[in-house]
Amino acid sequence: MHSAIYLIMLEKIESMISMAKEIADVIRSYPGKIHLVSHYDCDGITSAAIITKALFREGKDFRVSFVKQLKEDMIKGMSNDEEKLIIFTDLGSGYLDVISKHLLSEERKIIIADHHQTEGDDKNNNLLHINSMKFGMEENVSGAGVAYMIARSLNPENIDLSALAVIGAIGDSQIGSIGSSWGLMGLNKEILKDAENSKKIKVMNGLRIWGRYTRPLHKALEYSVDPYIPGVSESESGAVQFLQELGIELKDEKGMWRTLASMSEEESKKLASGIIKERIRSDEENPDFIFGDIYELLDKNGEFRDANEFATMLNSCGKLGKAYLGIALCINDKKAFEEVKPVFEKYRRSIGKALSWIESNQKVIKRGENVTWIMPGNKISEHIISNVASIMHRSGMLPENKPVFAMADTENGDVKISARASDSLVENGMNLKDIIREAIRDSSGDGGGHAGASGATISKQDEEMFINNIEHNLRRYYEETDRKPAGEESRKEGRKENR
Repeated sequence: MHSAIYLIMLEKIESMISMAKEIADVIRSYPGKIHLVSHYDCDGITSAAIITKALFREGKDFRVSFVKQLKEDMIKGMSNDEEKLIIFTDLGSGYLDVISKHLLSEERKIIIADHHQTEGDDKNNNLLHINSMKFGMEENVSGAGVAYMIARSLNPENIDLSALAVIGAIGDSQIGSIGSSWGLMGLNKEILKDAENSKKIKVMNGLRIWGRYTRPLHKALEYSVDPYIPGVSESESGAVQFLQELGIELKDEKGMWRTLASMSEEESKKLASGIIKERIRSDEENPDFIFGDIYELLDKNGEFRDANEFATMLNSCGKLGKAYLGIALCINDKKAFEEVKPVFEKYRRSIGKALSWIESNQKVIKRGENVTWIMPGNKISEHIISNVASIMHRSGMLPENKPVFAMADTENGDVKISARASDSLVENGMNLKDIIREAIRDSSGDGGGHAGASGATISKQDEEMFINNIEHNLRRYYEETDRKPAGEESRKEGRKENR
């Protein structure tokens, strides 16, 4: 059965490769300057870095632009560009008709490499549209993965760019559960093999705790929300006491704070056993589901070595208006590794301030019948609302049996939405991407994502309609699946205090 599924996936990949080769031929034969336009998040930055490096190796002249979201006026403005070849990465599929209307001509060709929902017609010889969804692969490949397929088709030497595609997938929240463990699946796993073969990534299995290189050991445990450690998560004193009871030193012989990465194998086993015991004592669901694949970037050092942390750094660059710095990191520009540190710290502080503000303003948390809303308006930046949604969702402060929708006003007067659903909800058939897509069908909104993590941008005037549609869609989902949420108790309110 598994081999049959694998063969079907390989057939789909072969079809994508065929399209990628056609696009590679167009790029290779194009003599002029190219305009590369990409999304400003981690996946968009890695997508752009992949194509940038590939174009550089081909000796092409090009420039790069990063955008938060495509708009018709923006696309129309590109019609005045001197470049007669424009490449869109990690965006563009939702604007096929608009792009065709304003940019296509006998002289200009458009390439779109994306993985988001498509809207419009791409039946034009001068529009080359490669999208994983067109080939029946909605999950387990990011925009960077699609960009990598083009780069790999351009030149076999570009196999070393596979590591960037892996980072893009991680930044796009595409690490999922594989039984009791977590890792990349599908096409992402095939790309990962290229990264391992090219000696760019090493895969290990370990604790799924963020901050292996960047956080002191006790702070990594304190801030761990997935997996959640009862009596330790959200408590610095609890984390310190926990480690002391396990006999694990917080500082090394030089008096420096130790990290997860500095622990011995014996200490790691002791820590994992301790975490599982704490989760069992507090009746946590799947107490042993604390392990997953760890991806080490072999051409990076120190705090830049963990792919998960590196992806977060790239996100910080994009969200704080320095996406160009993210590309510099991707191509190992030495100066960039120093320049990114204050950017990353500012990004982390802004998220911390946002969470503290919500804690002091609980009224922005609206508990609906089938959904929990976080509605800070303009008090939290649109650029970090997705981080807030993820952390709040995993924090144990909100009901796990309902999805979380966080909404923030954007700089141009729209509303940015980020939604999260627990693994158990997704396993039971909830698909936030489909629910959001249905909710914005009759609006001018733009949305996409995955079953457990999705988002959208809508106009302010459609906000009430969106809320009503989501409530209606979720009510219908629970009625059709007979899985009505039970109780309002959050994990934090209901767990036992054992420490």
